Amino acid sequence: MKIALIGNMNNNNFSIMRYFRDLGADAHLLLYKGDGANSLSHFKPENDTWDIDQWSSFIHQTDIINGPGSIFGNPERVIWPYQPLCYSKYFIKTLLNRHDRSILPPSKKHLKAIFDGFDVYIGSGLSPAILNRIGLSLDIFYPYETGIEFLGSPSLSVQISSGSHLIRSIFKQVAQAQKNGIRRARYCLNAEMSFTKQAFEKIGVKFLPFAVPMVYNRDLSCEEHLSEELLKLKEKLQKYEFTVVSHARLMWINPGNYTDVQWEQNSKHNDWLIKSFAEFSRERPKIKSLLLLFEYGSDIEHSKKLCFDLGINHMVKWLPMYSRREIMQIISCCKVGVGEFHTNEDVIWGGTGWEVLASGKPLLQSFRFKDGAFESTFGYPAPPMLPVVGPNCIFKHLIDMADHPEKGVAIGKEAAKWFNQYNGIGLAKKWLELILNP
Repeated sequence: MKIALIGNMNNNNFSIMRYFRDLGADAHLLLYKGDGANSLSHFKPENDTWDIDQWSSFIHQTDIINGPGSIFGNPERVIWPYQPLCYSKYFIKTLLNRHDRSILPPSKKHLKAIFDGFDVYIGSGLSPAILNRIGLSLDIFYPYETGIEFLGSPSLSVQISSGSHLIRSIFKQVAQAQKNGIRRARYCLNAEMSFTKQAFEKIGVKFLPFAVPMVYNRDLSCEEHLSEELLKLKEKLQKYEFTVVSHARLMWINPGNYTDVQWEQNSKHNDWLIKSFAEFSRERPKIKSLLLLFEYGSDIEHSKKLCFDLGINHMVKWLPMYSRREIMQIISCCKVGVGEFHTNEDVIWGGTGWEVLASGKPLLQSFRFKDGAFESTFGYPAPPMLPVVGPNCIFKHLIDMADHPEKGVAIGKEAAKWFNQYNGIGLAKKWLELILNP
């Protein structure tokens, strides 16, 4: 059985591929043309492992884009109501996101050649619509974006509502193609129980409440692999009594194109952490503490200003963008790892949270499930963590972890056990069992 894992947003499929191969499955990663490029440059397979040579022969670069250009066989069909524009090469290039010699979408024959020889197809992004175009369907579809990418995600809704009539027309056709492809998938998997659940319900598609084994924690590093810069940072962290690391994207100021309600649903509320750490530093001034933040996201400068205004800039270490393999080394040296803070009910954590759990550290993360709701939804208990339902919780958890370091160590150890059982290799086994079912 030869398995195709289509696309690599957040390095998700690279992690799945490695777990599958560890379990004896012949899994291959098919990269979209844009994977690991531009804004996704930090999501390259080589950034997620210390031994890329072990996996490189199972990674295949395609020229398929994760965008509209891969599903429209003829660009004139898309813009037929705007016929004069059909002769504008610049317009077609822009529409298809193909600023190279090949401005036309891939032919069905070309797509079939890429996917030929595989027995099982697993993907996210626009893969349902792309495969549907050539008469194939996914065995497993899992969305990587809240609300389902190219269908009902908040970012798409904003783009459609603020775009021209032409843009709205194009993306409505994209959404319809995506919907048709998702409906043909053998299994749909989803662990996000707010907007994504609603999106599946809206198109009448049932899903299994499975998370994604997106963080591979079986790639042990050796000190000789680490850069001098990273070694110095790890050595520096050992000199502090209490260290908190947050590697989530900084995104808490409304850029202006969201309504207040939309932004409240999309904000990561990073300011809650900064303000809580400032309050913690005032309450425990004798504890040598450090907050690590990454220069990642739209609100880097706003966050730096907030740190300065609160008088804690000397207690904050700003780090450049690191690869996941390096980030997990940093997390392993800290006392507390931070995910994201949402105000929506029943929202599970994303990649940052999984990375903290996989590293065996206490996860400080929003957790707004009613008593028993998490276990009844997913079929297993919630992980040992530091749950947050509002900004006040963060301060209390910081105080608790600093005052009782042994408690933090115990929570981290249990979190690592939980991860390996209910995510990681344990969850990958369940994915394979789905595929093997007749």
